[in-house]
Amino acid sequence: MTIMNKDSIYAIVDLETTGTSVKDGDRIIQFGCALVQHGKMIDQIALDINPEREVPANILQLTHLTNKRLKAAPYFEDVAATISQLLQDKVFVAHNVNFDYPFLDAELQRVGQPALQLAAIDTVELAQILLPTAISYRLSDLTQLLAIEHTNPHQADSDAAVTAQLFIALSQRLANLPLVTRQALAKCATRSARETGAYFAVQAQPNDQPLPDYLYVSHGLALRKKSVSTTRLTTAEKEYPATDAAKKHYLQPLLKWRKTQGKMMDMIYANYAADPQPMILEAATGLGKSLGYLLPFSFRLQGQRQLVVSTSTAVLQTQFVQQTVPLLNQLLDIDLQAAIVKSPQHYIDLAKFSQSLAVADKVKQIQLLKMQLLVWLTMTKTGDFAELHLTTYHSPLFAEISHHSHEVISKDDPFAADDFWLAARKQQAKADVLVTNHAFLSQHVADDHFFPAGSYLVVDEAQQFPDAALKASSKQIIGGAIMQLIKRLHKSLMGVEGQPSLAGLLAADPVARYNVISLDYGLNEFSQLLLQLQNQLHADFIFEQIPAEQRNGYIERSLDEAELADWVQANQGAGQKLRRLLNDCLLLADKLSQRLLNEQASWLVSEQKLWLDFNQQIQELLQVRTLLREVFTQLAQPDGGRLVWLTSKDYGDPASLTLQLSQLDITPLVETMRQHFTAPVFTGATLTVAHKFDYFKQQMGLADVTVIEKRFASPFRYKRQAAFFVVNDGPAIRGAADRAYTNYVARAIYQLTQNNQRQTLVLFNSLQMIAEVYRALMQTDLPLHREIFAQGMTGSKERITKRFSLSHRGILLGTGSFWEGIDLPKEALEQLIVARLPFEAPDGILTKARYRQLTAAKLNPFFKEALPKATLRLHQGFGRLIRTSADRGVMIVLDDRIVTTAYGKRMLKTLPASLPKSTASLVEVAAATDEFFARKV
Repeated sequence: MTIMNKDSIYAIVDLETTGTSVKDGDRIIQFGCALVQHGKMIDQIALDINPEREVPANILQLTHLTNKRLKAAPYFEDVAATISQLLQDKVFVAHNVNFDYPFLDAELQRVGQPALQLAAIDTVELAQILLPTAISYRLSDLTQLLAIEHTNPHQADSDAAVTAQLFIALSQRLANLPLVTRQALAKCATRSARETGAYFAVQAQPNDQPLPDYLYVSHGLALRKKSVSTTRLTTAEKEYPATDAAKKHYLQPLLKWRKTQGKMMDMIYANYAADPQPMILEAATGLGKSLGYLLPFSFRLQGQRQLVVSTSTAVLQTQFVQQTVPLLNQLLDIDLQAAIVKSPQHYIDLAKFSQSLAVADKVKQIQLLKMQLLVWLTMTKTGDFAELHLTTYHSPLFAEISHHSHEVISKDDPFAADDFWLAARKQQAKADVLVTNHAFLSQHVADDHFFPAGSYLVVDEAQQFPDAALKASSKQIIGGAIMQLIKRLHKSLMGVEGQPSLAGLLAADPVARYNVISLDYGLNEFSQLLLQLQNQLHADFIFEQIPAEQRNGYIERSLDEAELADWVQANQGAGQKLRRLLNDCLLLADKLSQRLLNEQASWLVSEQKLWLDFNQQIQELLQVRTLLREVFTQLAQPDGGRLVWLTSKDYGDPASLTLQLSQLDITPLVETMRQHFTAPVFTGATLTVAHKFDYFKQQMGLADVTVIEKRFASPFRYKRQAAFFVVNDGPAIRGAADRAYTNYVARAIYQLTQNNQRQTLVLFNSLQMIAEVYRALMQTDLPLHREIFAQGMTGSKERITKRFSLSHRGILLGTGSFWEGIDLPKEALEQLIVARLPFEAPDGILTKARYRQLTAAKLNPFFKEALPKATLRLHQGFGRLIRTSADRGVMIVLDDRIVTTAYGKRMLKTLPASLPKSTASLVEVAAATDEFFARKV
């Protein structure tokens, strides 16, 4: 095998093939290779290859090759010797090397050439490590990120040359990293693809690269310097721009002047002059509501009090801090300071991360993540994991290395001066504007530690606040998860054969060893009592209580207040004992932690890892205690405004039981919010139903509260920018699992997308329907020329959203949060298809509880809850389509109930009056859509 060194020649290879399996007879149709040495491309070769068979149509379309061209090309055995000679003594590099290397090796051996014996490097893995904040690691997306020209994607010569440029760029990034980081990367690269780890070892040698001014090294980690601003807003010497001319002076020429935005500014500024009242302001998409409230508040802050802005997503938080606030500073020539407020779990704990680096994990993904974090620490000023754009944060490593809310950073912590959480808290204390999310606000609404009393508050995207607050209030005791935690603690305490344990570590200290044994015994007793309570719940509410026909699937069973009160009374003693046992265990754990902390410096690496695991497990146990305390306190208090229910994955297994609590009414929370903050502002693009705020006020418990209400119209010209069609020749909807209607939806999507490249979002009501439609579409030729993303089928919501936003001919099938909260301007979304009117499934346990509550109050659940919620969601769905004044788009509803029923016509009225609306057959709608986009504006 070739040995890498500083003079190695790298052969960057790309293959185009008839398929993905050599064993099934797939063959190479193109071979591309670029040679790189000392950071420069020194040679290049490209070959067409006759595969001796017909090439699938999708491959020809993807590569832009033809069967005629390939039939004129040489056979692989004719060029195999040339390829083998070219690669000799080189280092093999490819984008996803575990495809290209074995495929080429198998083909060479098939025609009698020797097996490849080359060191190999994967540029996908290099990019994941060296570009940790990238959204996607597809070759086309990386070239766009790094501004590398890629003229002919999916042609081997072009892909090889582009991959070579990518390899050079990544190598330069690696060489520019501090030596301490490069050496740490080499140490972590124990599970890298093929010999990618050896490449990190070569690059870990000292060079003449000085440490950049923006970096420093602390206890073996290279970190980016961060500064906490000490300046505060000052608009004291400026007058509020009360006239249109004065506002234009500030806003133009950077921004387009919108008179409705000016009216919103004036209304907010005037309200806070003397005796402010809460405000509900609907600001339609395109009005510029963020500046609409930020500018007037900036003249009211005067550096004396803070403005809290709560929004729905992390993306919107970041956008507000990094774009909206700097824009206002530029417009007004001021220095408004903003900071994001979120849970400490979002921030990396450097001491814990440093400890984790000492142990080489057997799981490849964890080692890869450590390498990403090492590079990220040279880039980040916040230490906020959200910057990594990962699709999941469920890796055990995140649990190990994140901060915890109850932790106080010790002065003995070697990274106390570098800590990101402390820096974030200092920044928040100095900021004029605090930006948070709805869930965090609802959990800390009256906490002066985060939000000082008397602060101003704007709840942006307020239509999402009720659901977010109810979700944040939910508590669940998952017995199985707690049992798994106890098992992991037992392993740490007593160990398994061949692995270190705390009992072994403290064998020479009789008192400490006794504490270990006592803690293990107490945890076992705790788990037995918890299981006993689960068995009791199962016996009282599940066993023989669930109809026989419902016992084979997922089980949900709500508990009414009377039977719940009886059960709590009967098991009060067991509940108290459960919490007392856990308190005793945590006291013993604290004694052990103090004892272990004193000896930590003398431990081996494996013992350091043991301590890290044990400490993390105790943090989780503390969270369990908090949860149990909250749940048992709530259970002991009669409350008609909540729902308590049980879920089980297996009717016959009491251990699979989960106890859940959720509030049904956020009125008390909103009342606390009104008391803590100064006259909150609730704003969003879709707060009204039939031009009234009644439904939103009902959700928020503001029906009897004096509030200022105002709707501000959108500046968009919907008559020119958009069109709305209803398809009237589809089958009637008979039920949730109507196969005929599902097939119709699939056919309609096919017909509306087959002959165009328009980015298309299809909105559904259920994941089940998405799965059925996706499977039907995959049986057509649509996937040959369109990328199809399906929620629940092709990746997480975050992943498919990112992929769709980067696509140029994508089709995304989504439900739930895809109806709102995603921003896809201009060509990122041109066609919106609604498969079915967005009514919630009436059989959901929370929905049924809410309907029962309304019925008890002699209100009609359909007209008071189901219809307003569906109407808002339809309006929110339309809001995905036109995001800027340059957007053009078409919305197509396949469910004709919107024009054939009285309630459907009420829903239709919520859409802009100027939006052109038509009803026609599917064929006519497809033609009208093409005509709309062909029309010049």
